[in-house]
Order: sequence, then structure tokens, then C-alpha cells
Amino acid sequence: MRTGQDMNIEQIDYKELEAITELYGAVTRDMQMRGIDQWDQYYPTKPVFQNDLHNGHLYGIQKDGQWIGAVAVNEEQDTAFEGLSWKDPSGKSLVIHRLAVHPDYQGQGIGKKLLLFAEAAAALNYTSIRLDAYSANPAAIGMYEKAGYIKIGEARYPFRKHPFSVFEKVLSSELRPL
Repeated sequence: MRTGQDMNIEQIDYKELEAITELYGAVTRDMQMRGIDQWDQYYPTKPVFQNDLHNGHLYGIQKDGQWIGAVAVNEEQDTAFEGLSWKDPSGKSLVIHRLAVHPDYQGQGIGKKLLLFAEAAAALNYTSIRLDAYSANPAAIGMYEKAGYIKIGEARYPFRKHPFSVFEKVLSSELRPL
């Protein structure tokens, strides 16, 4: 998928494990410097990325040979999502995980491009998109709200001071699979 500025979103190959680990490390360090304790040395980690890569769930954007953004998409929902009042309770949902943009490229629309990519992928076979975002990360919350995601509830995860806001976007009937 074309993203402008000659940057493509592509499925990330397993050989890129170290580079992806570095990308998420840079994002984690940046969030921590800004007082956002969403990610740390315990999550997300190399085994998480290995799983994403092994299963073909990780996509990203490169610029000048460096990964500057990535997102995992699959059908895996955390148990914390159970019992929430979904708008599309019986449909098929794609779940967005670990959307990240390198600090040097934040504010340039890269996160939005990754989000639009996930939405385009979802439109093929899914009726809704679900995700969670750390409530103490206002930039992430704002991006999802601006893109039309509706807060369904909250989820708590171990070792996180604040809850995660859980969002859903029901795909319009024109985009839904037959």
C-alpha cells in the first residue's frame, strides 16, 4: 500500500527482528522520558516481536533503510476485552496491537497511515476493529478518537498505573464483507 513520500507499508520479515526491537526500544524510551509508563523492559519484548513476525502479523514503514513505524494486526483479543459492551458483539473483529512510530517521525502522519492500513485490511474480511490505548498517552487516545474509534470501556493490565481505554470502530456496511 502506498503511503506517500515514497514510503510503503509492508509486511515485516523475520530477518528484521533486531531492527524492529530497536524501533520499539526507541519508542519505549521516548514515552518513559515523557512520563508515559505504557511500555517498559517487560513489554513489549523480543519474544512478542518474534511471535508477530513468525505469524506474519507485523507491518511497518521504512525510511532510508530504517523502520520508522510498525503495527501488529490479528484476531487475538486479550482476556481483558471479555465482558465489554461491544457495538459489534457477534461480528468478526480485527485487533490492532502495538502501533508505534519512532520519536523522530512522530507528528508526521505515520501513525495515521498505519491505522488507515489496518482499516483497509480489516475492510476485506472483518466487521469491526478493536484496540486498546493507554489512558495516560493522550496522543494515542486523540489519534484513535479523531479516527472515529469509540471508547467501549477500560482494561487493566499488571504493573501499569493507569487503565487502558478499549476502543472499537464498526466498519460501515459498504465496507463489510458479504
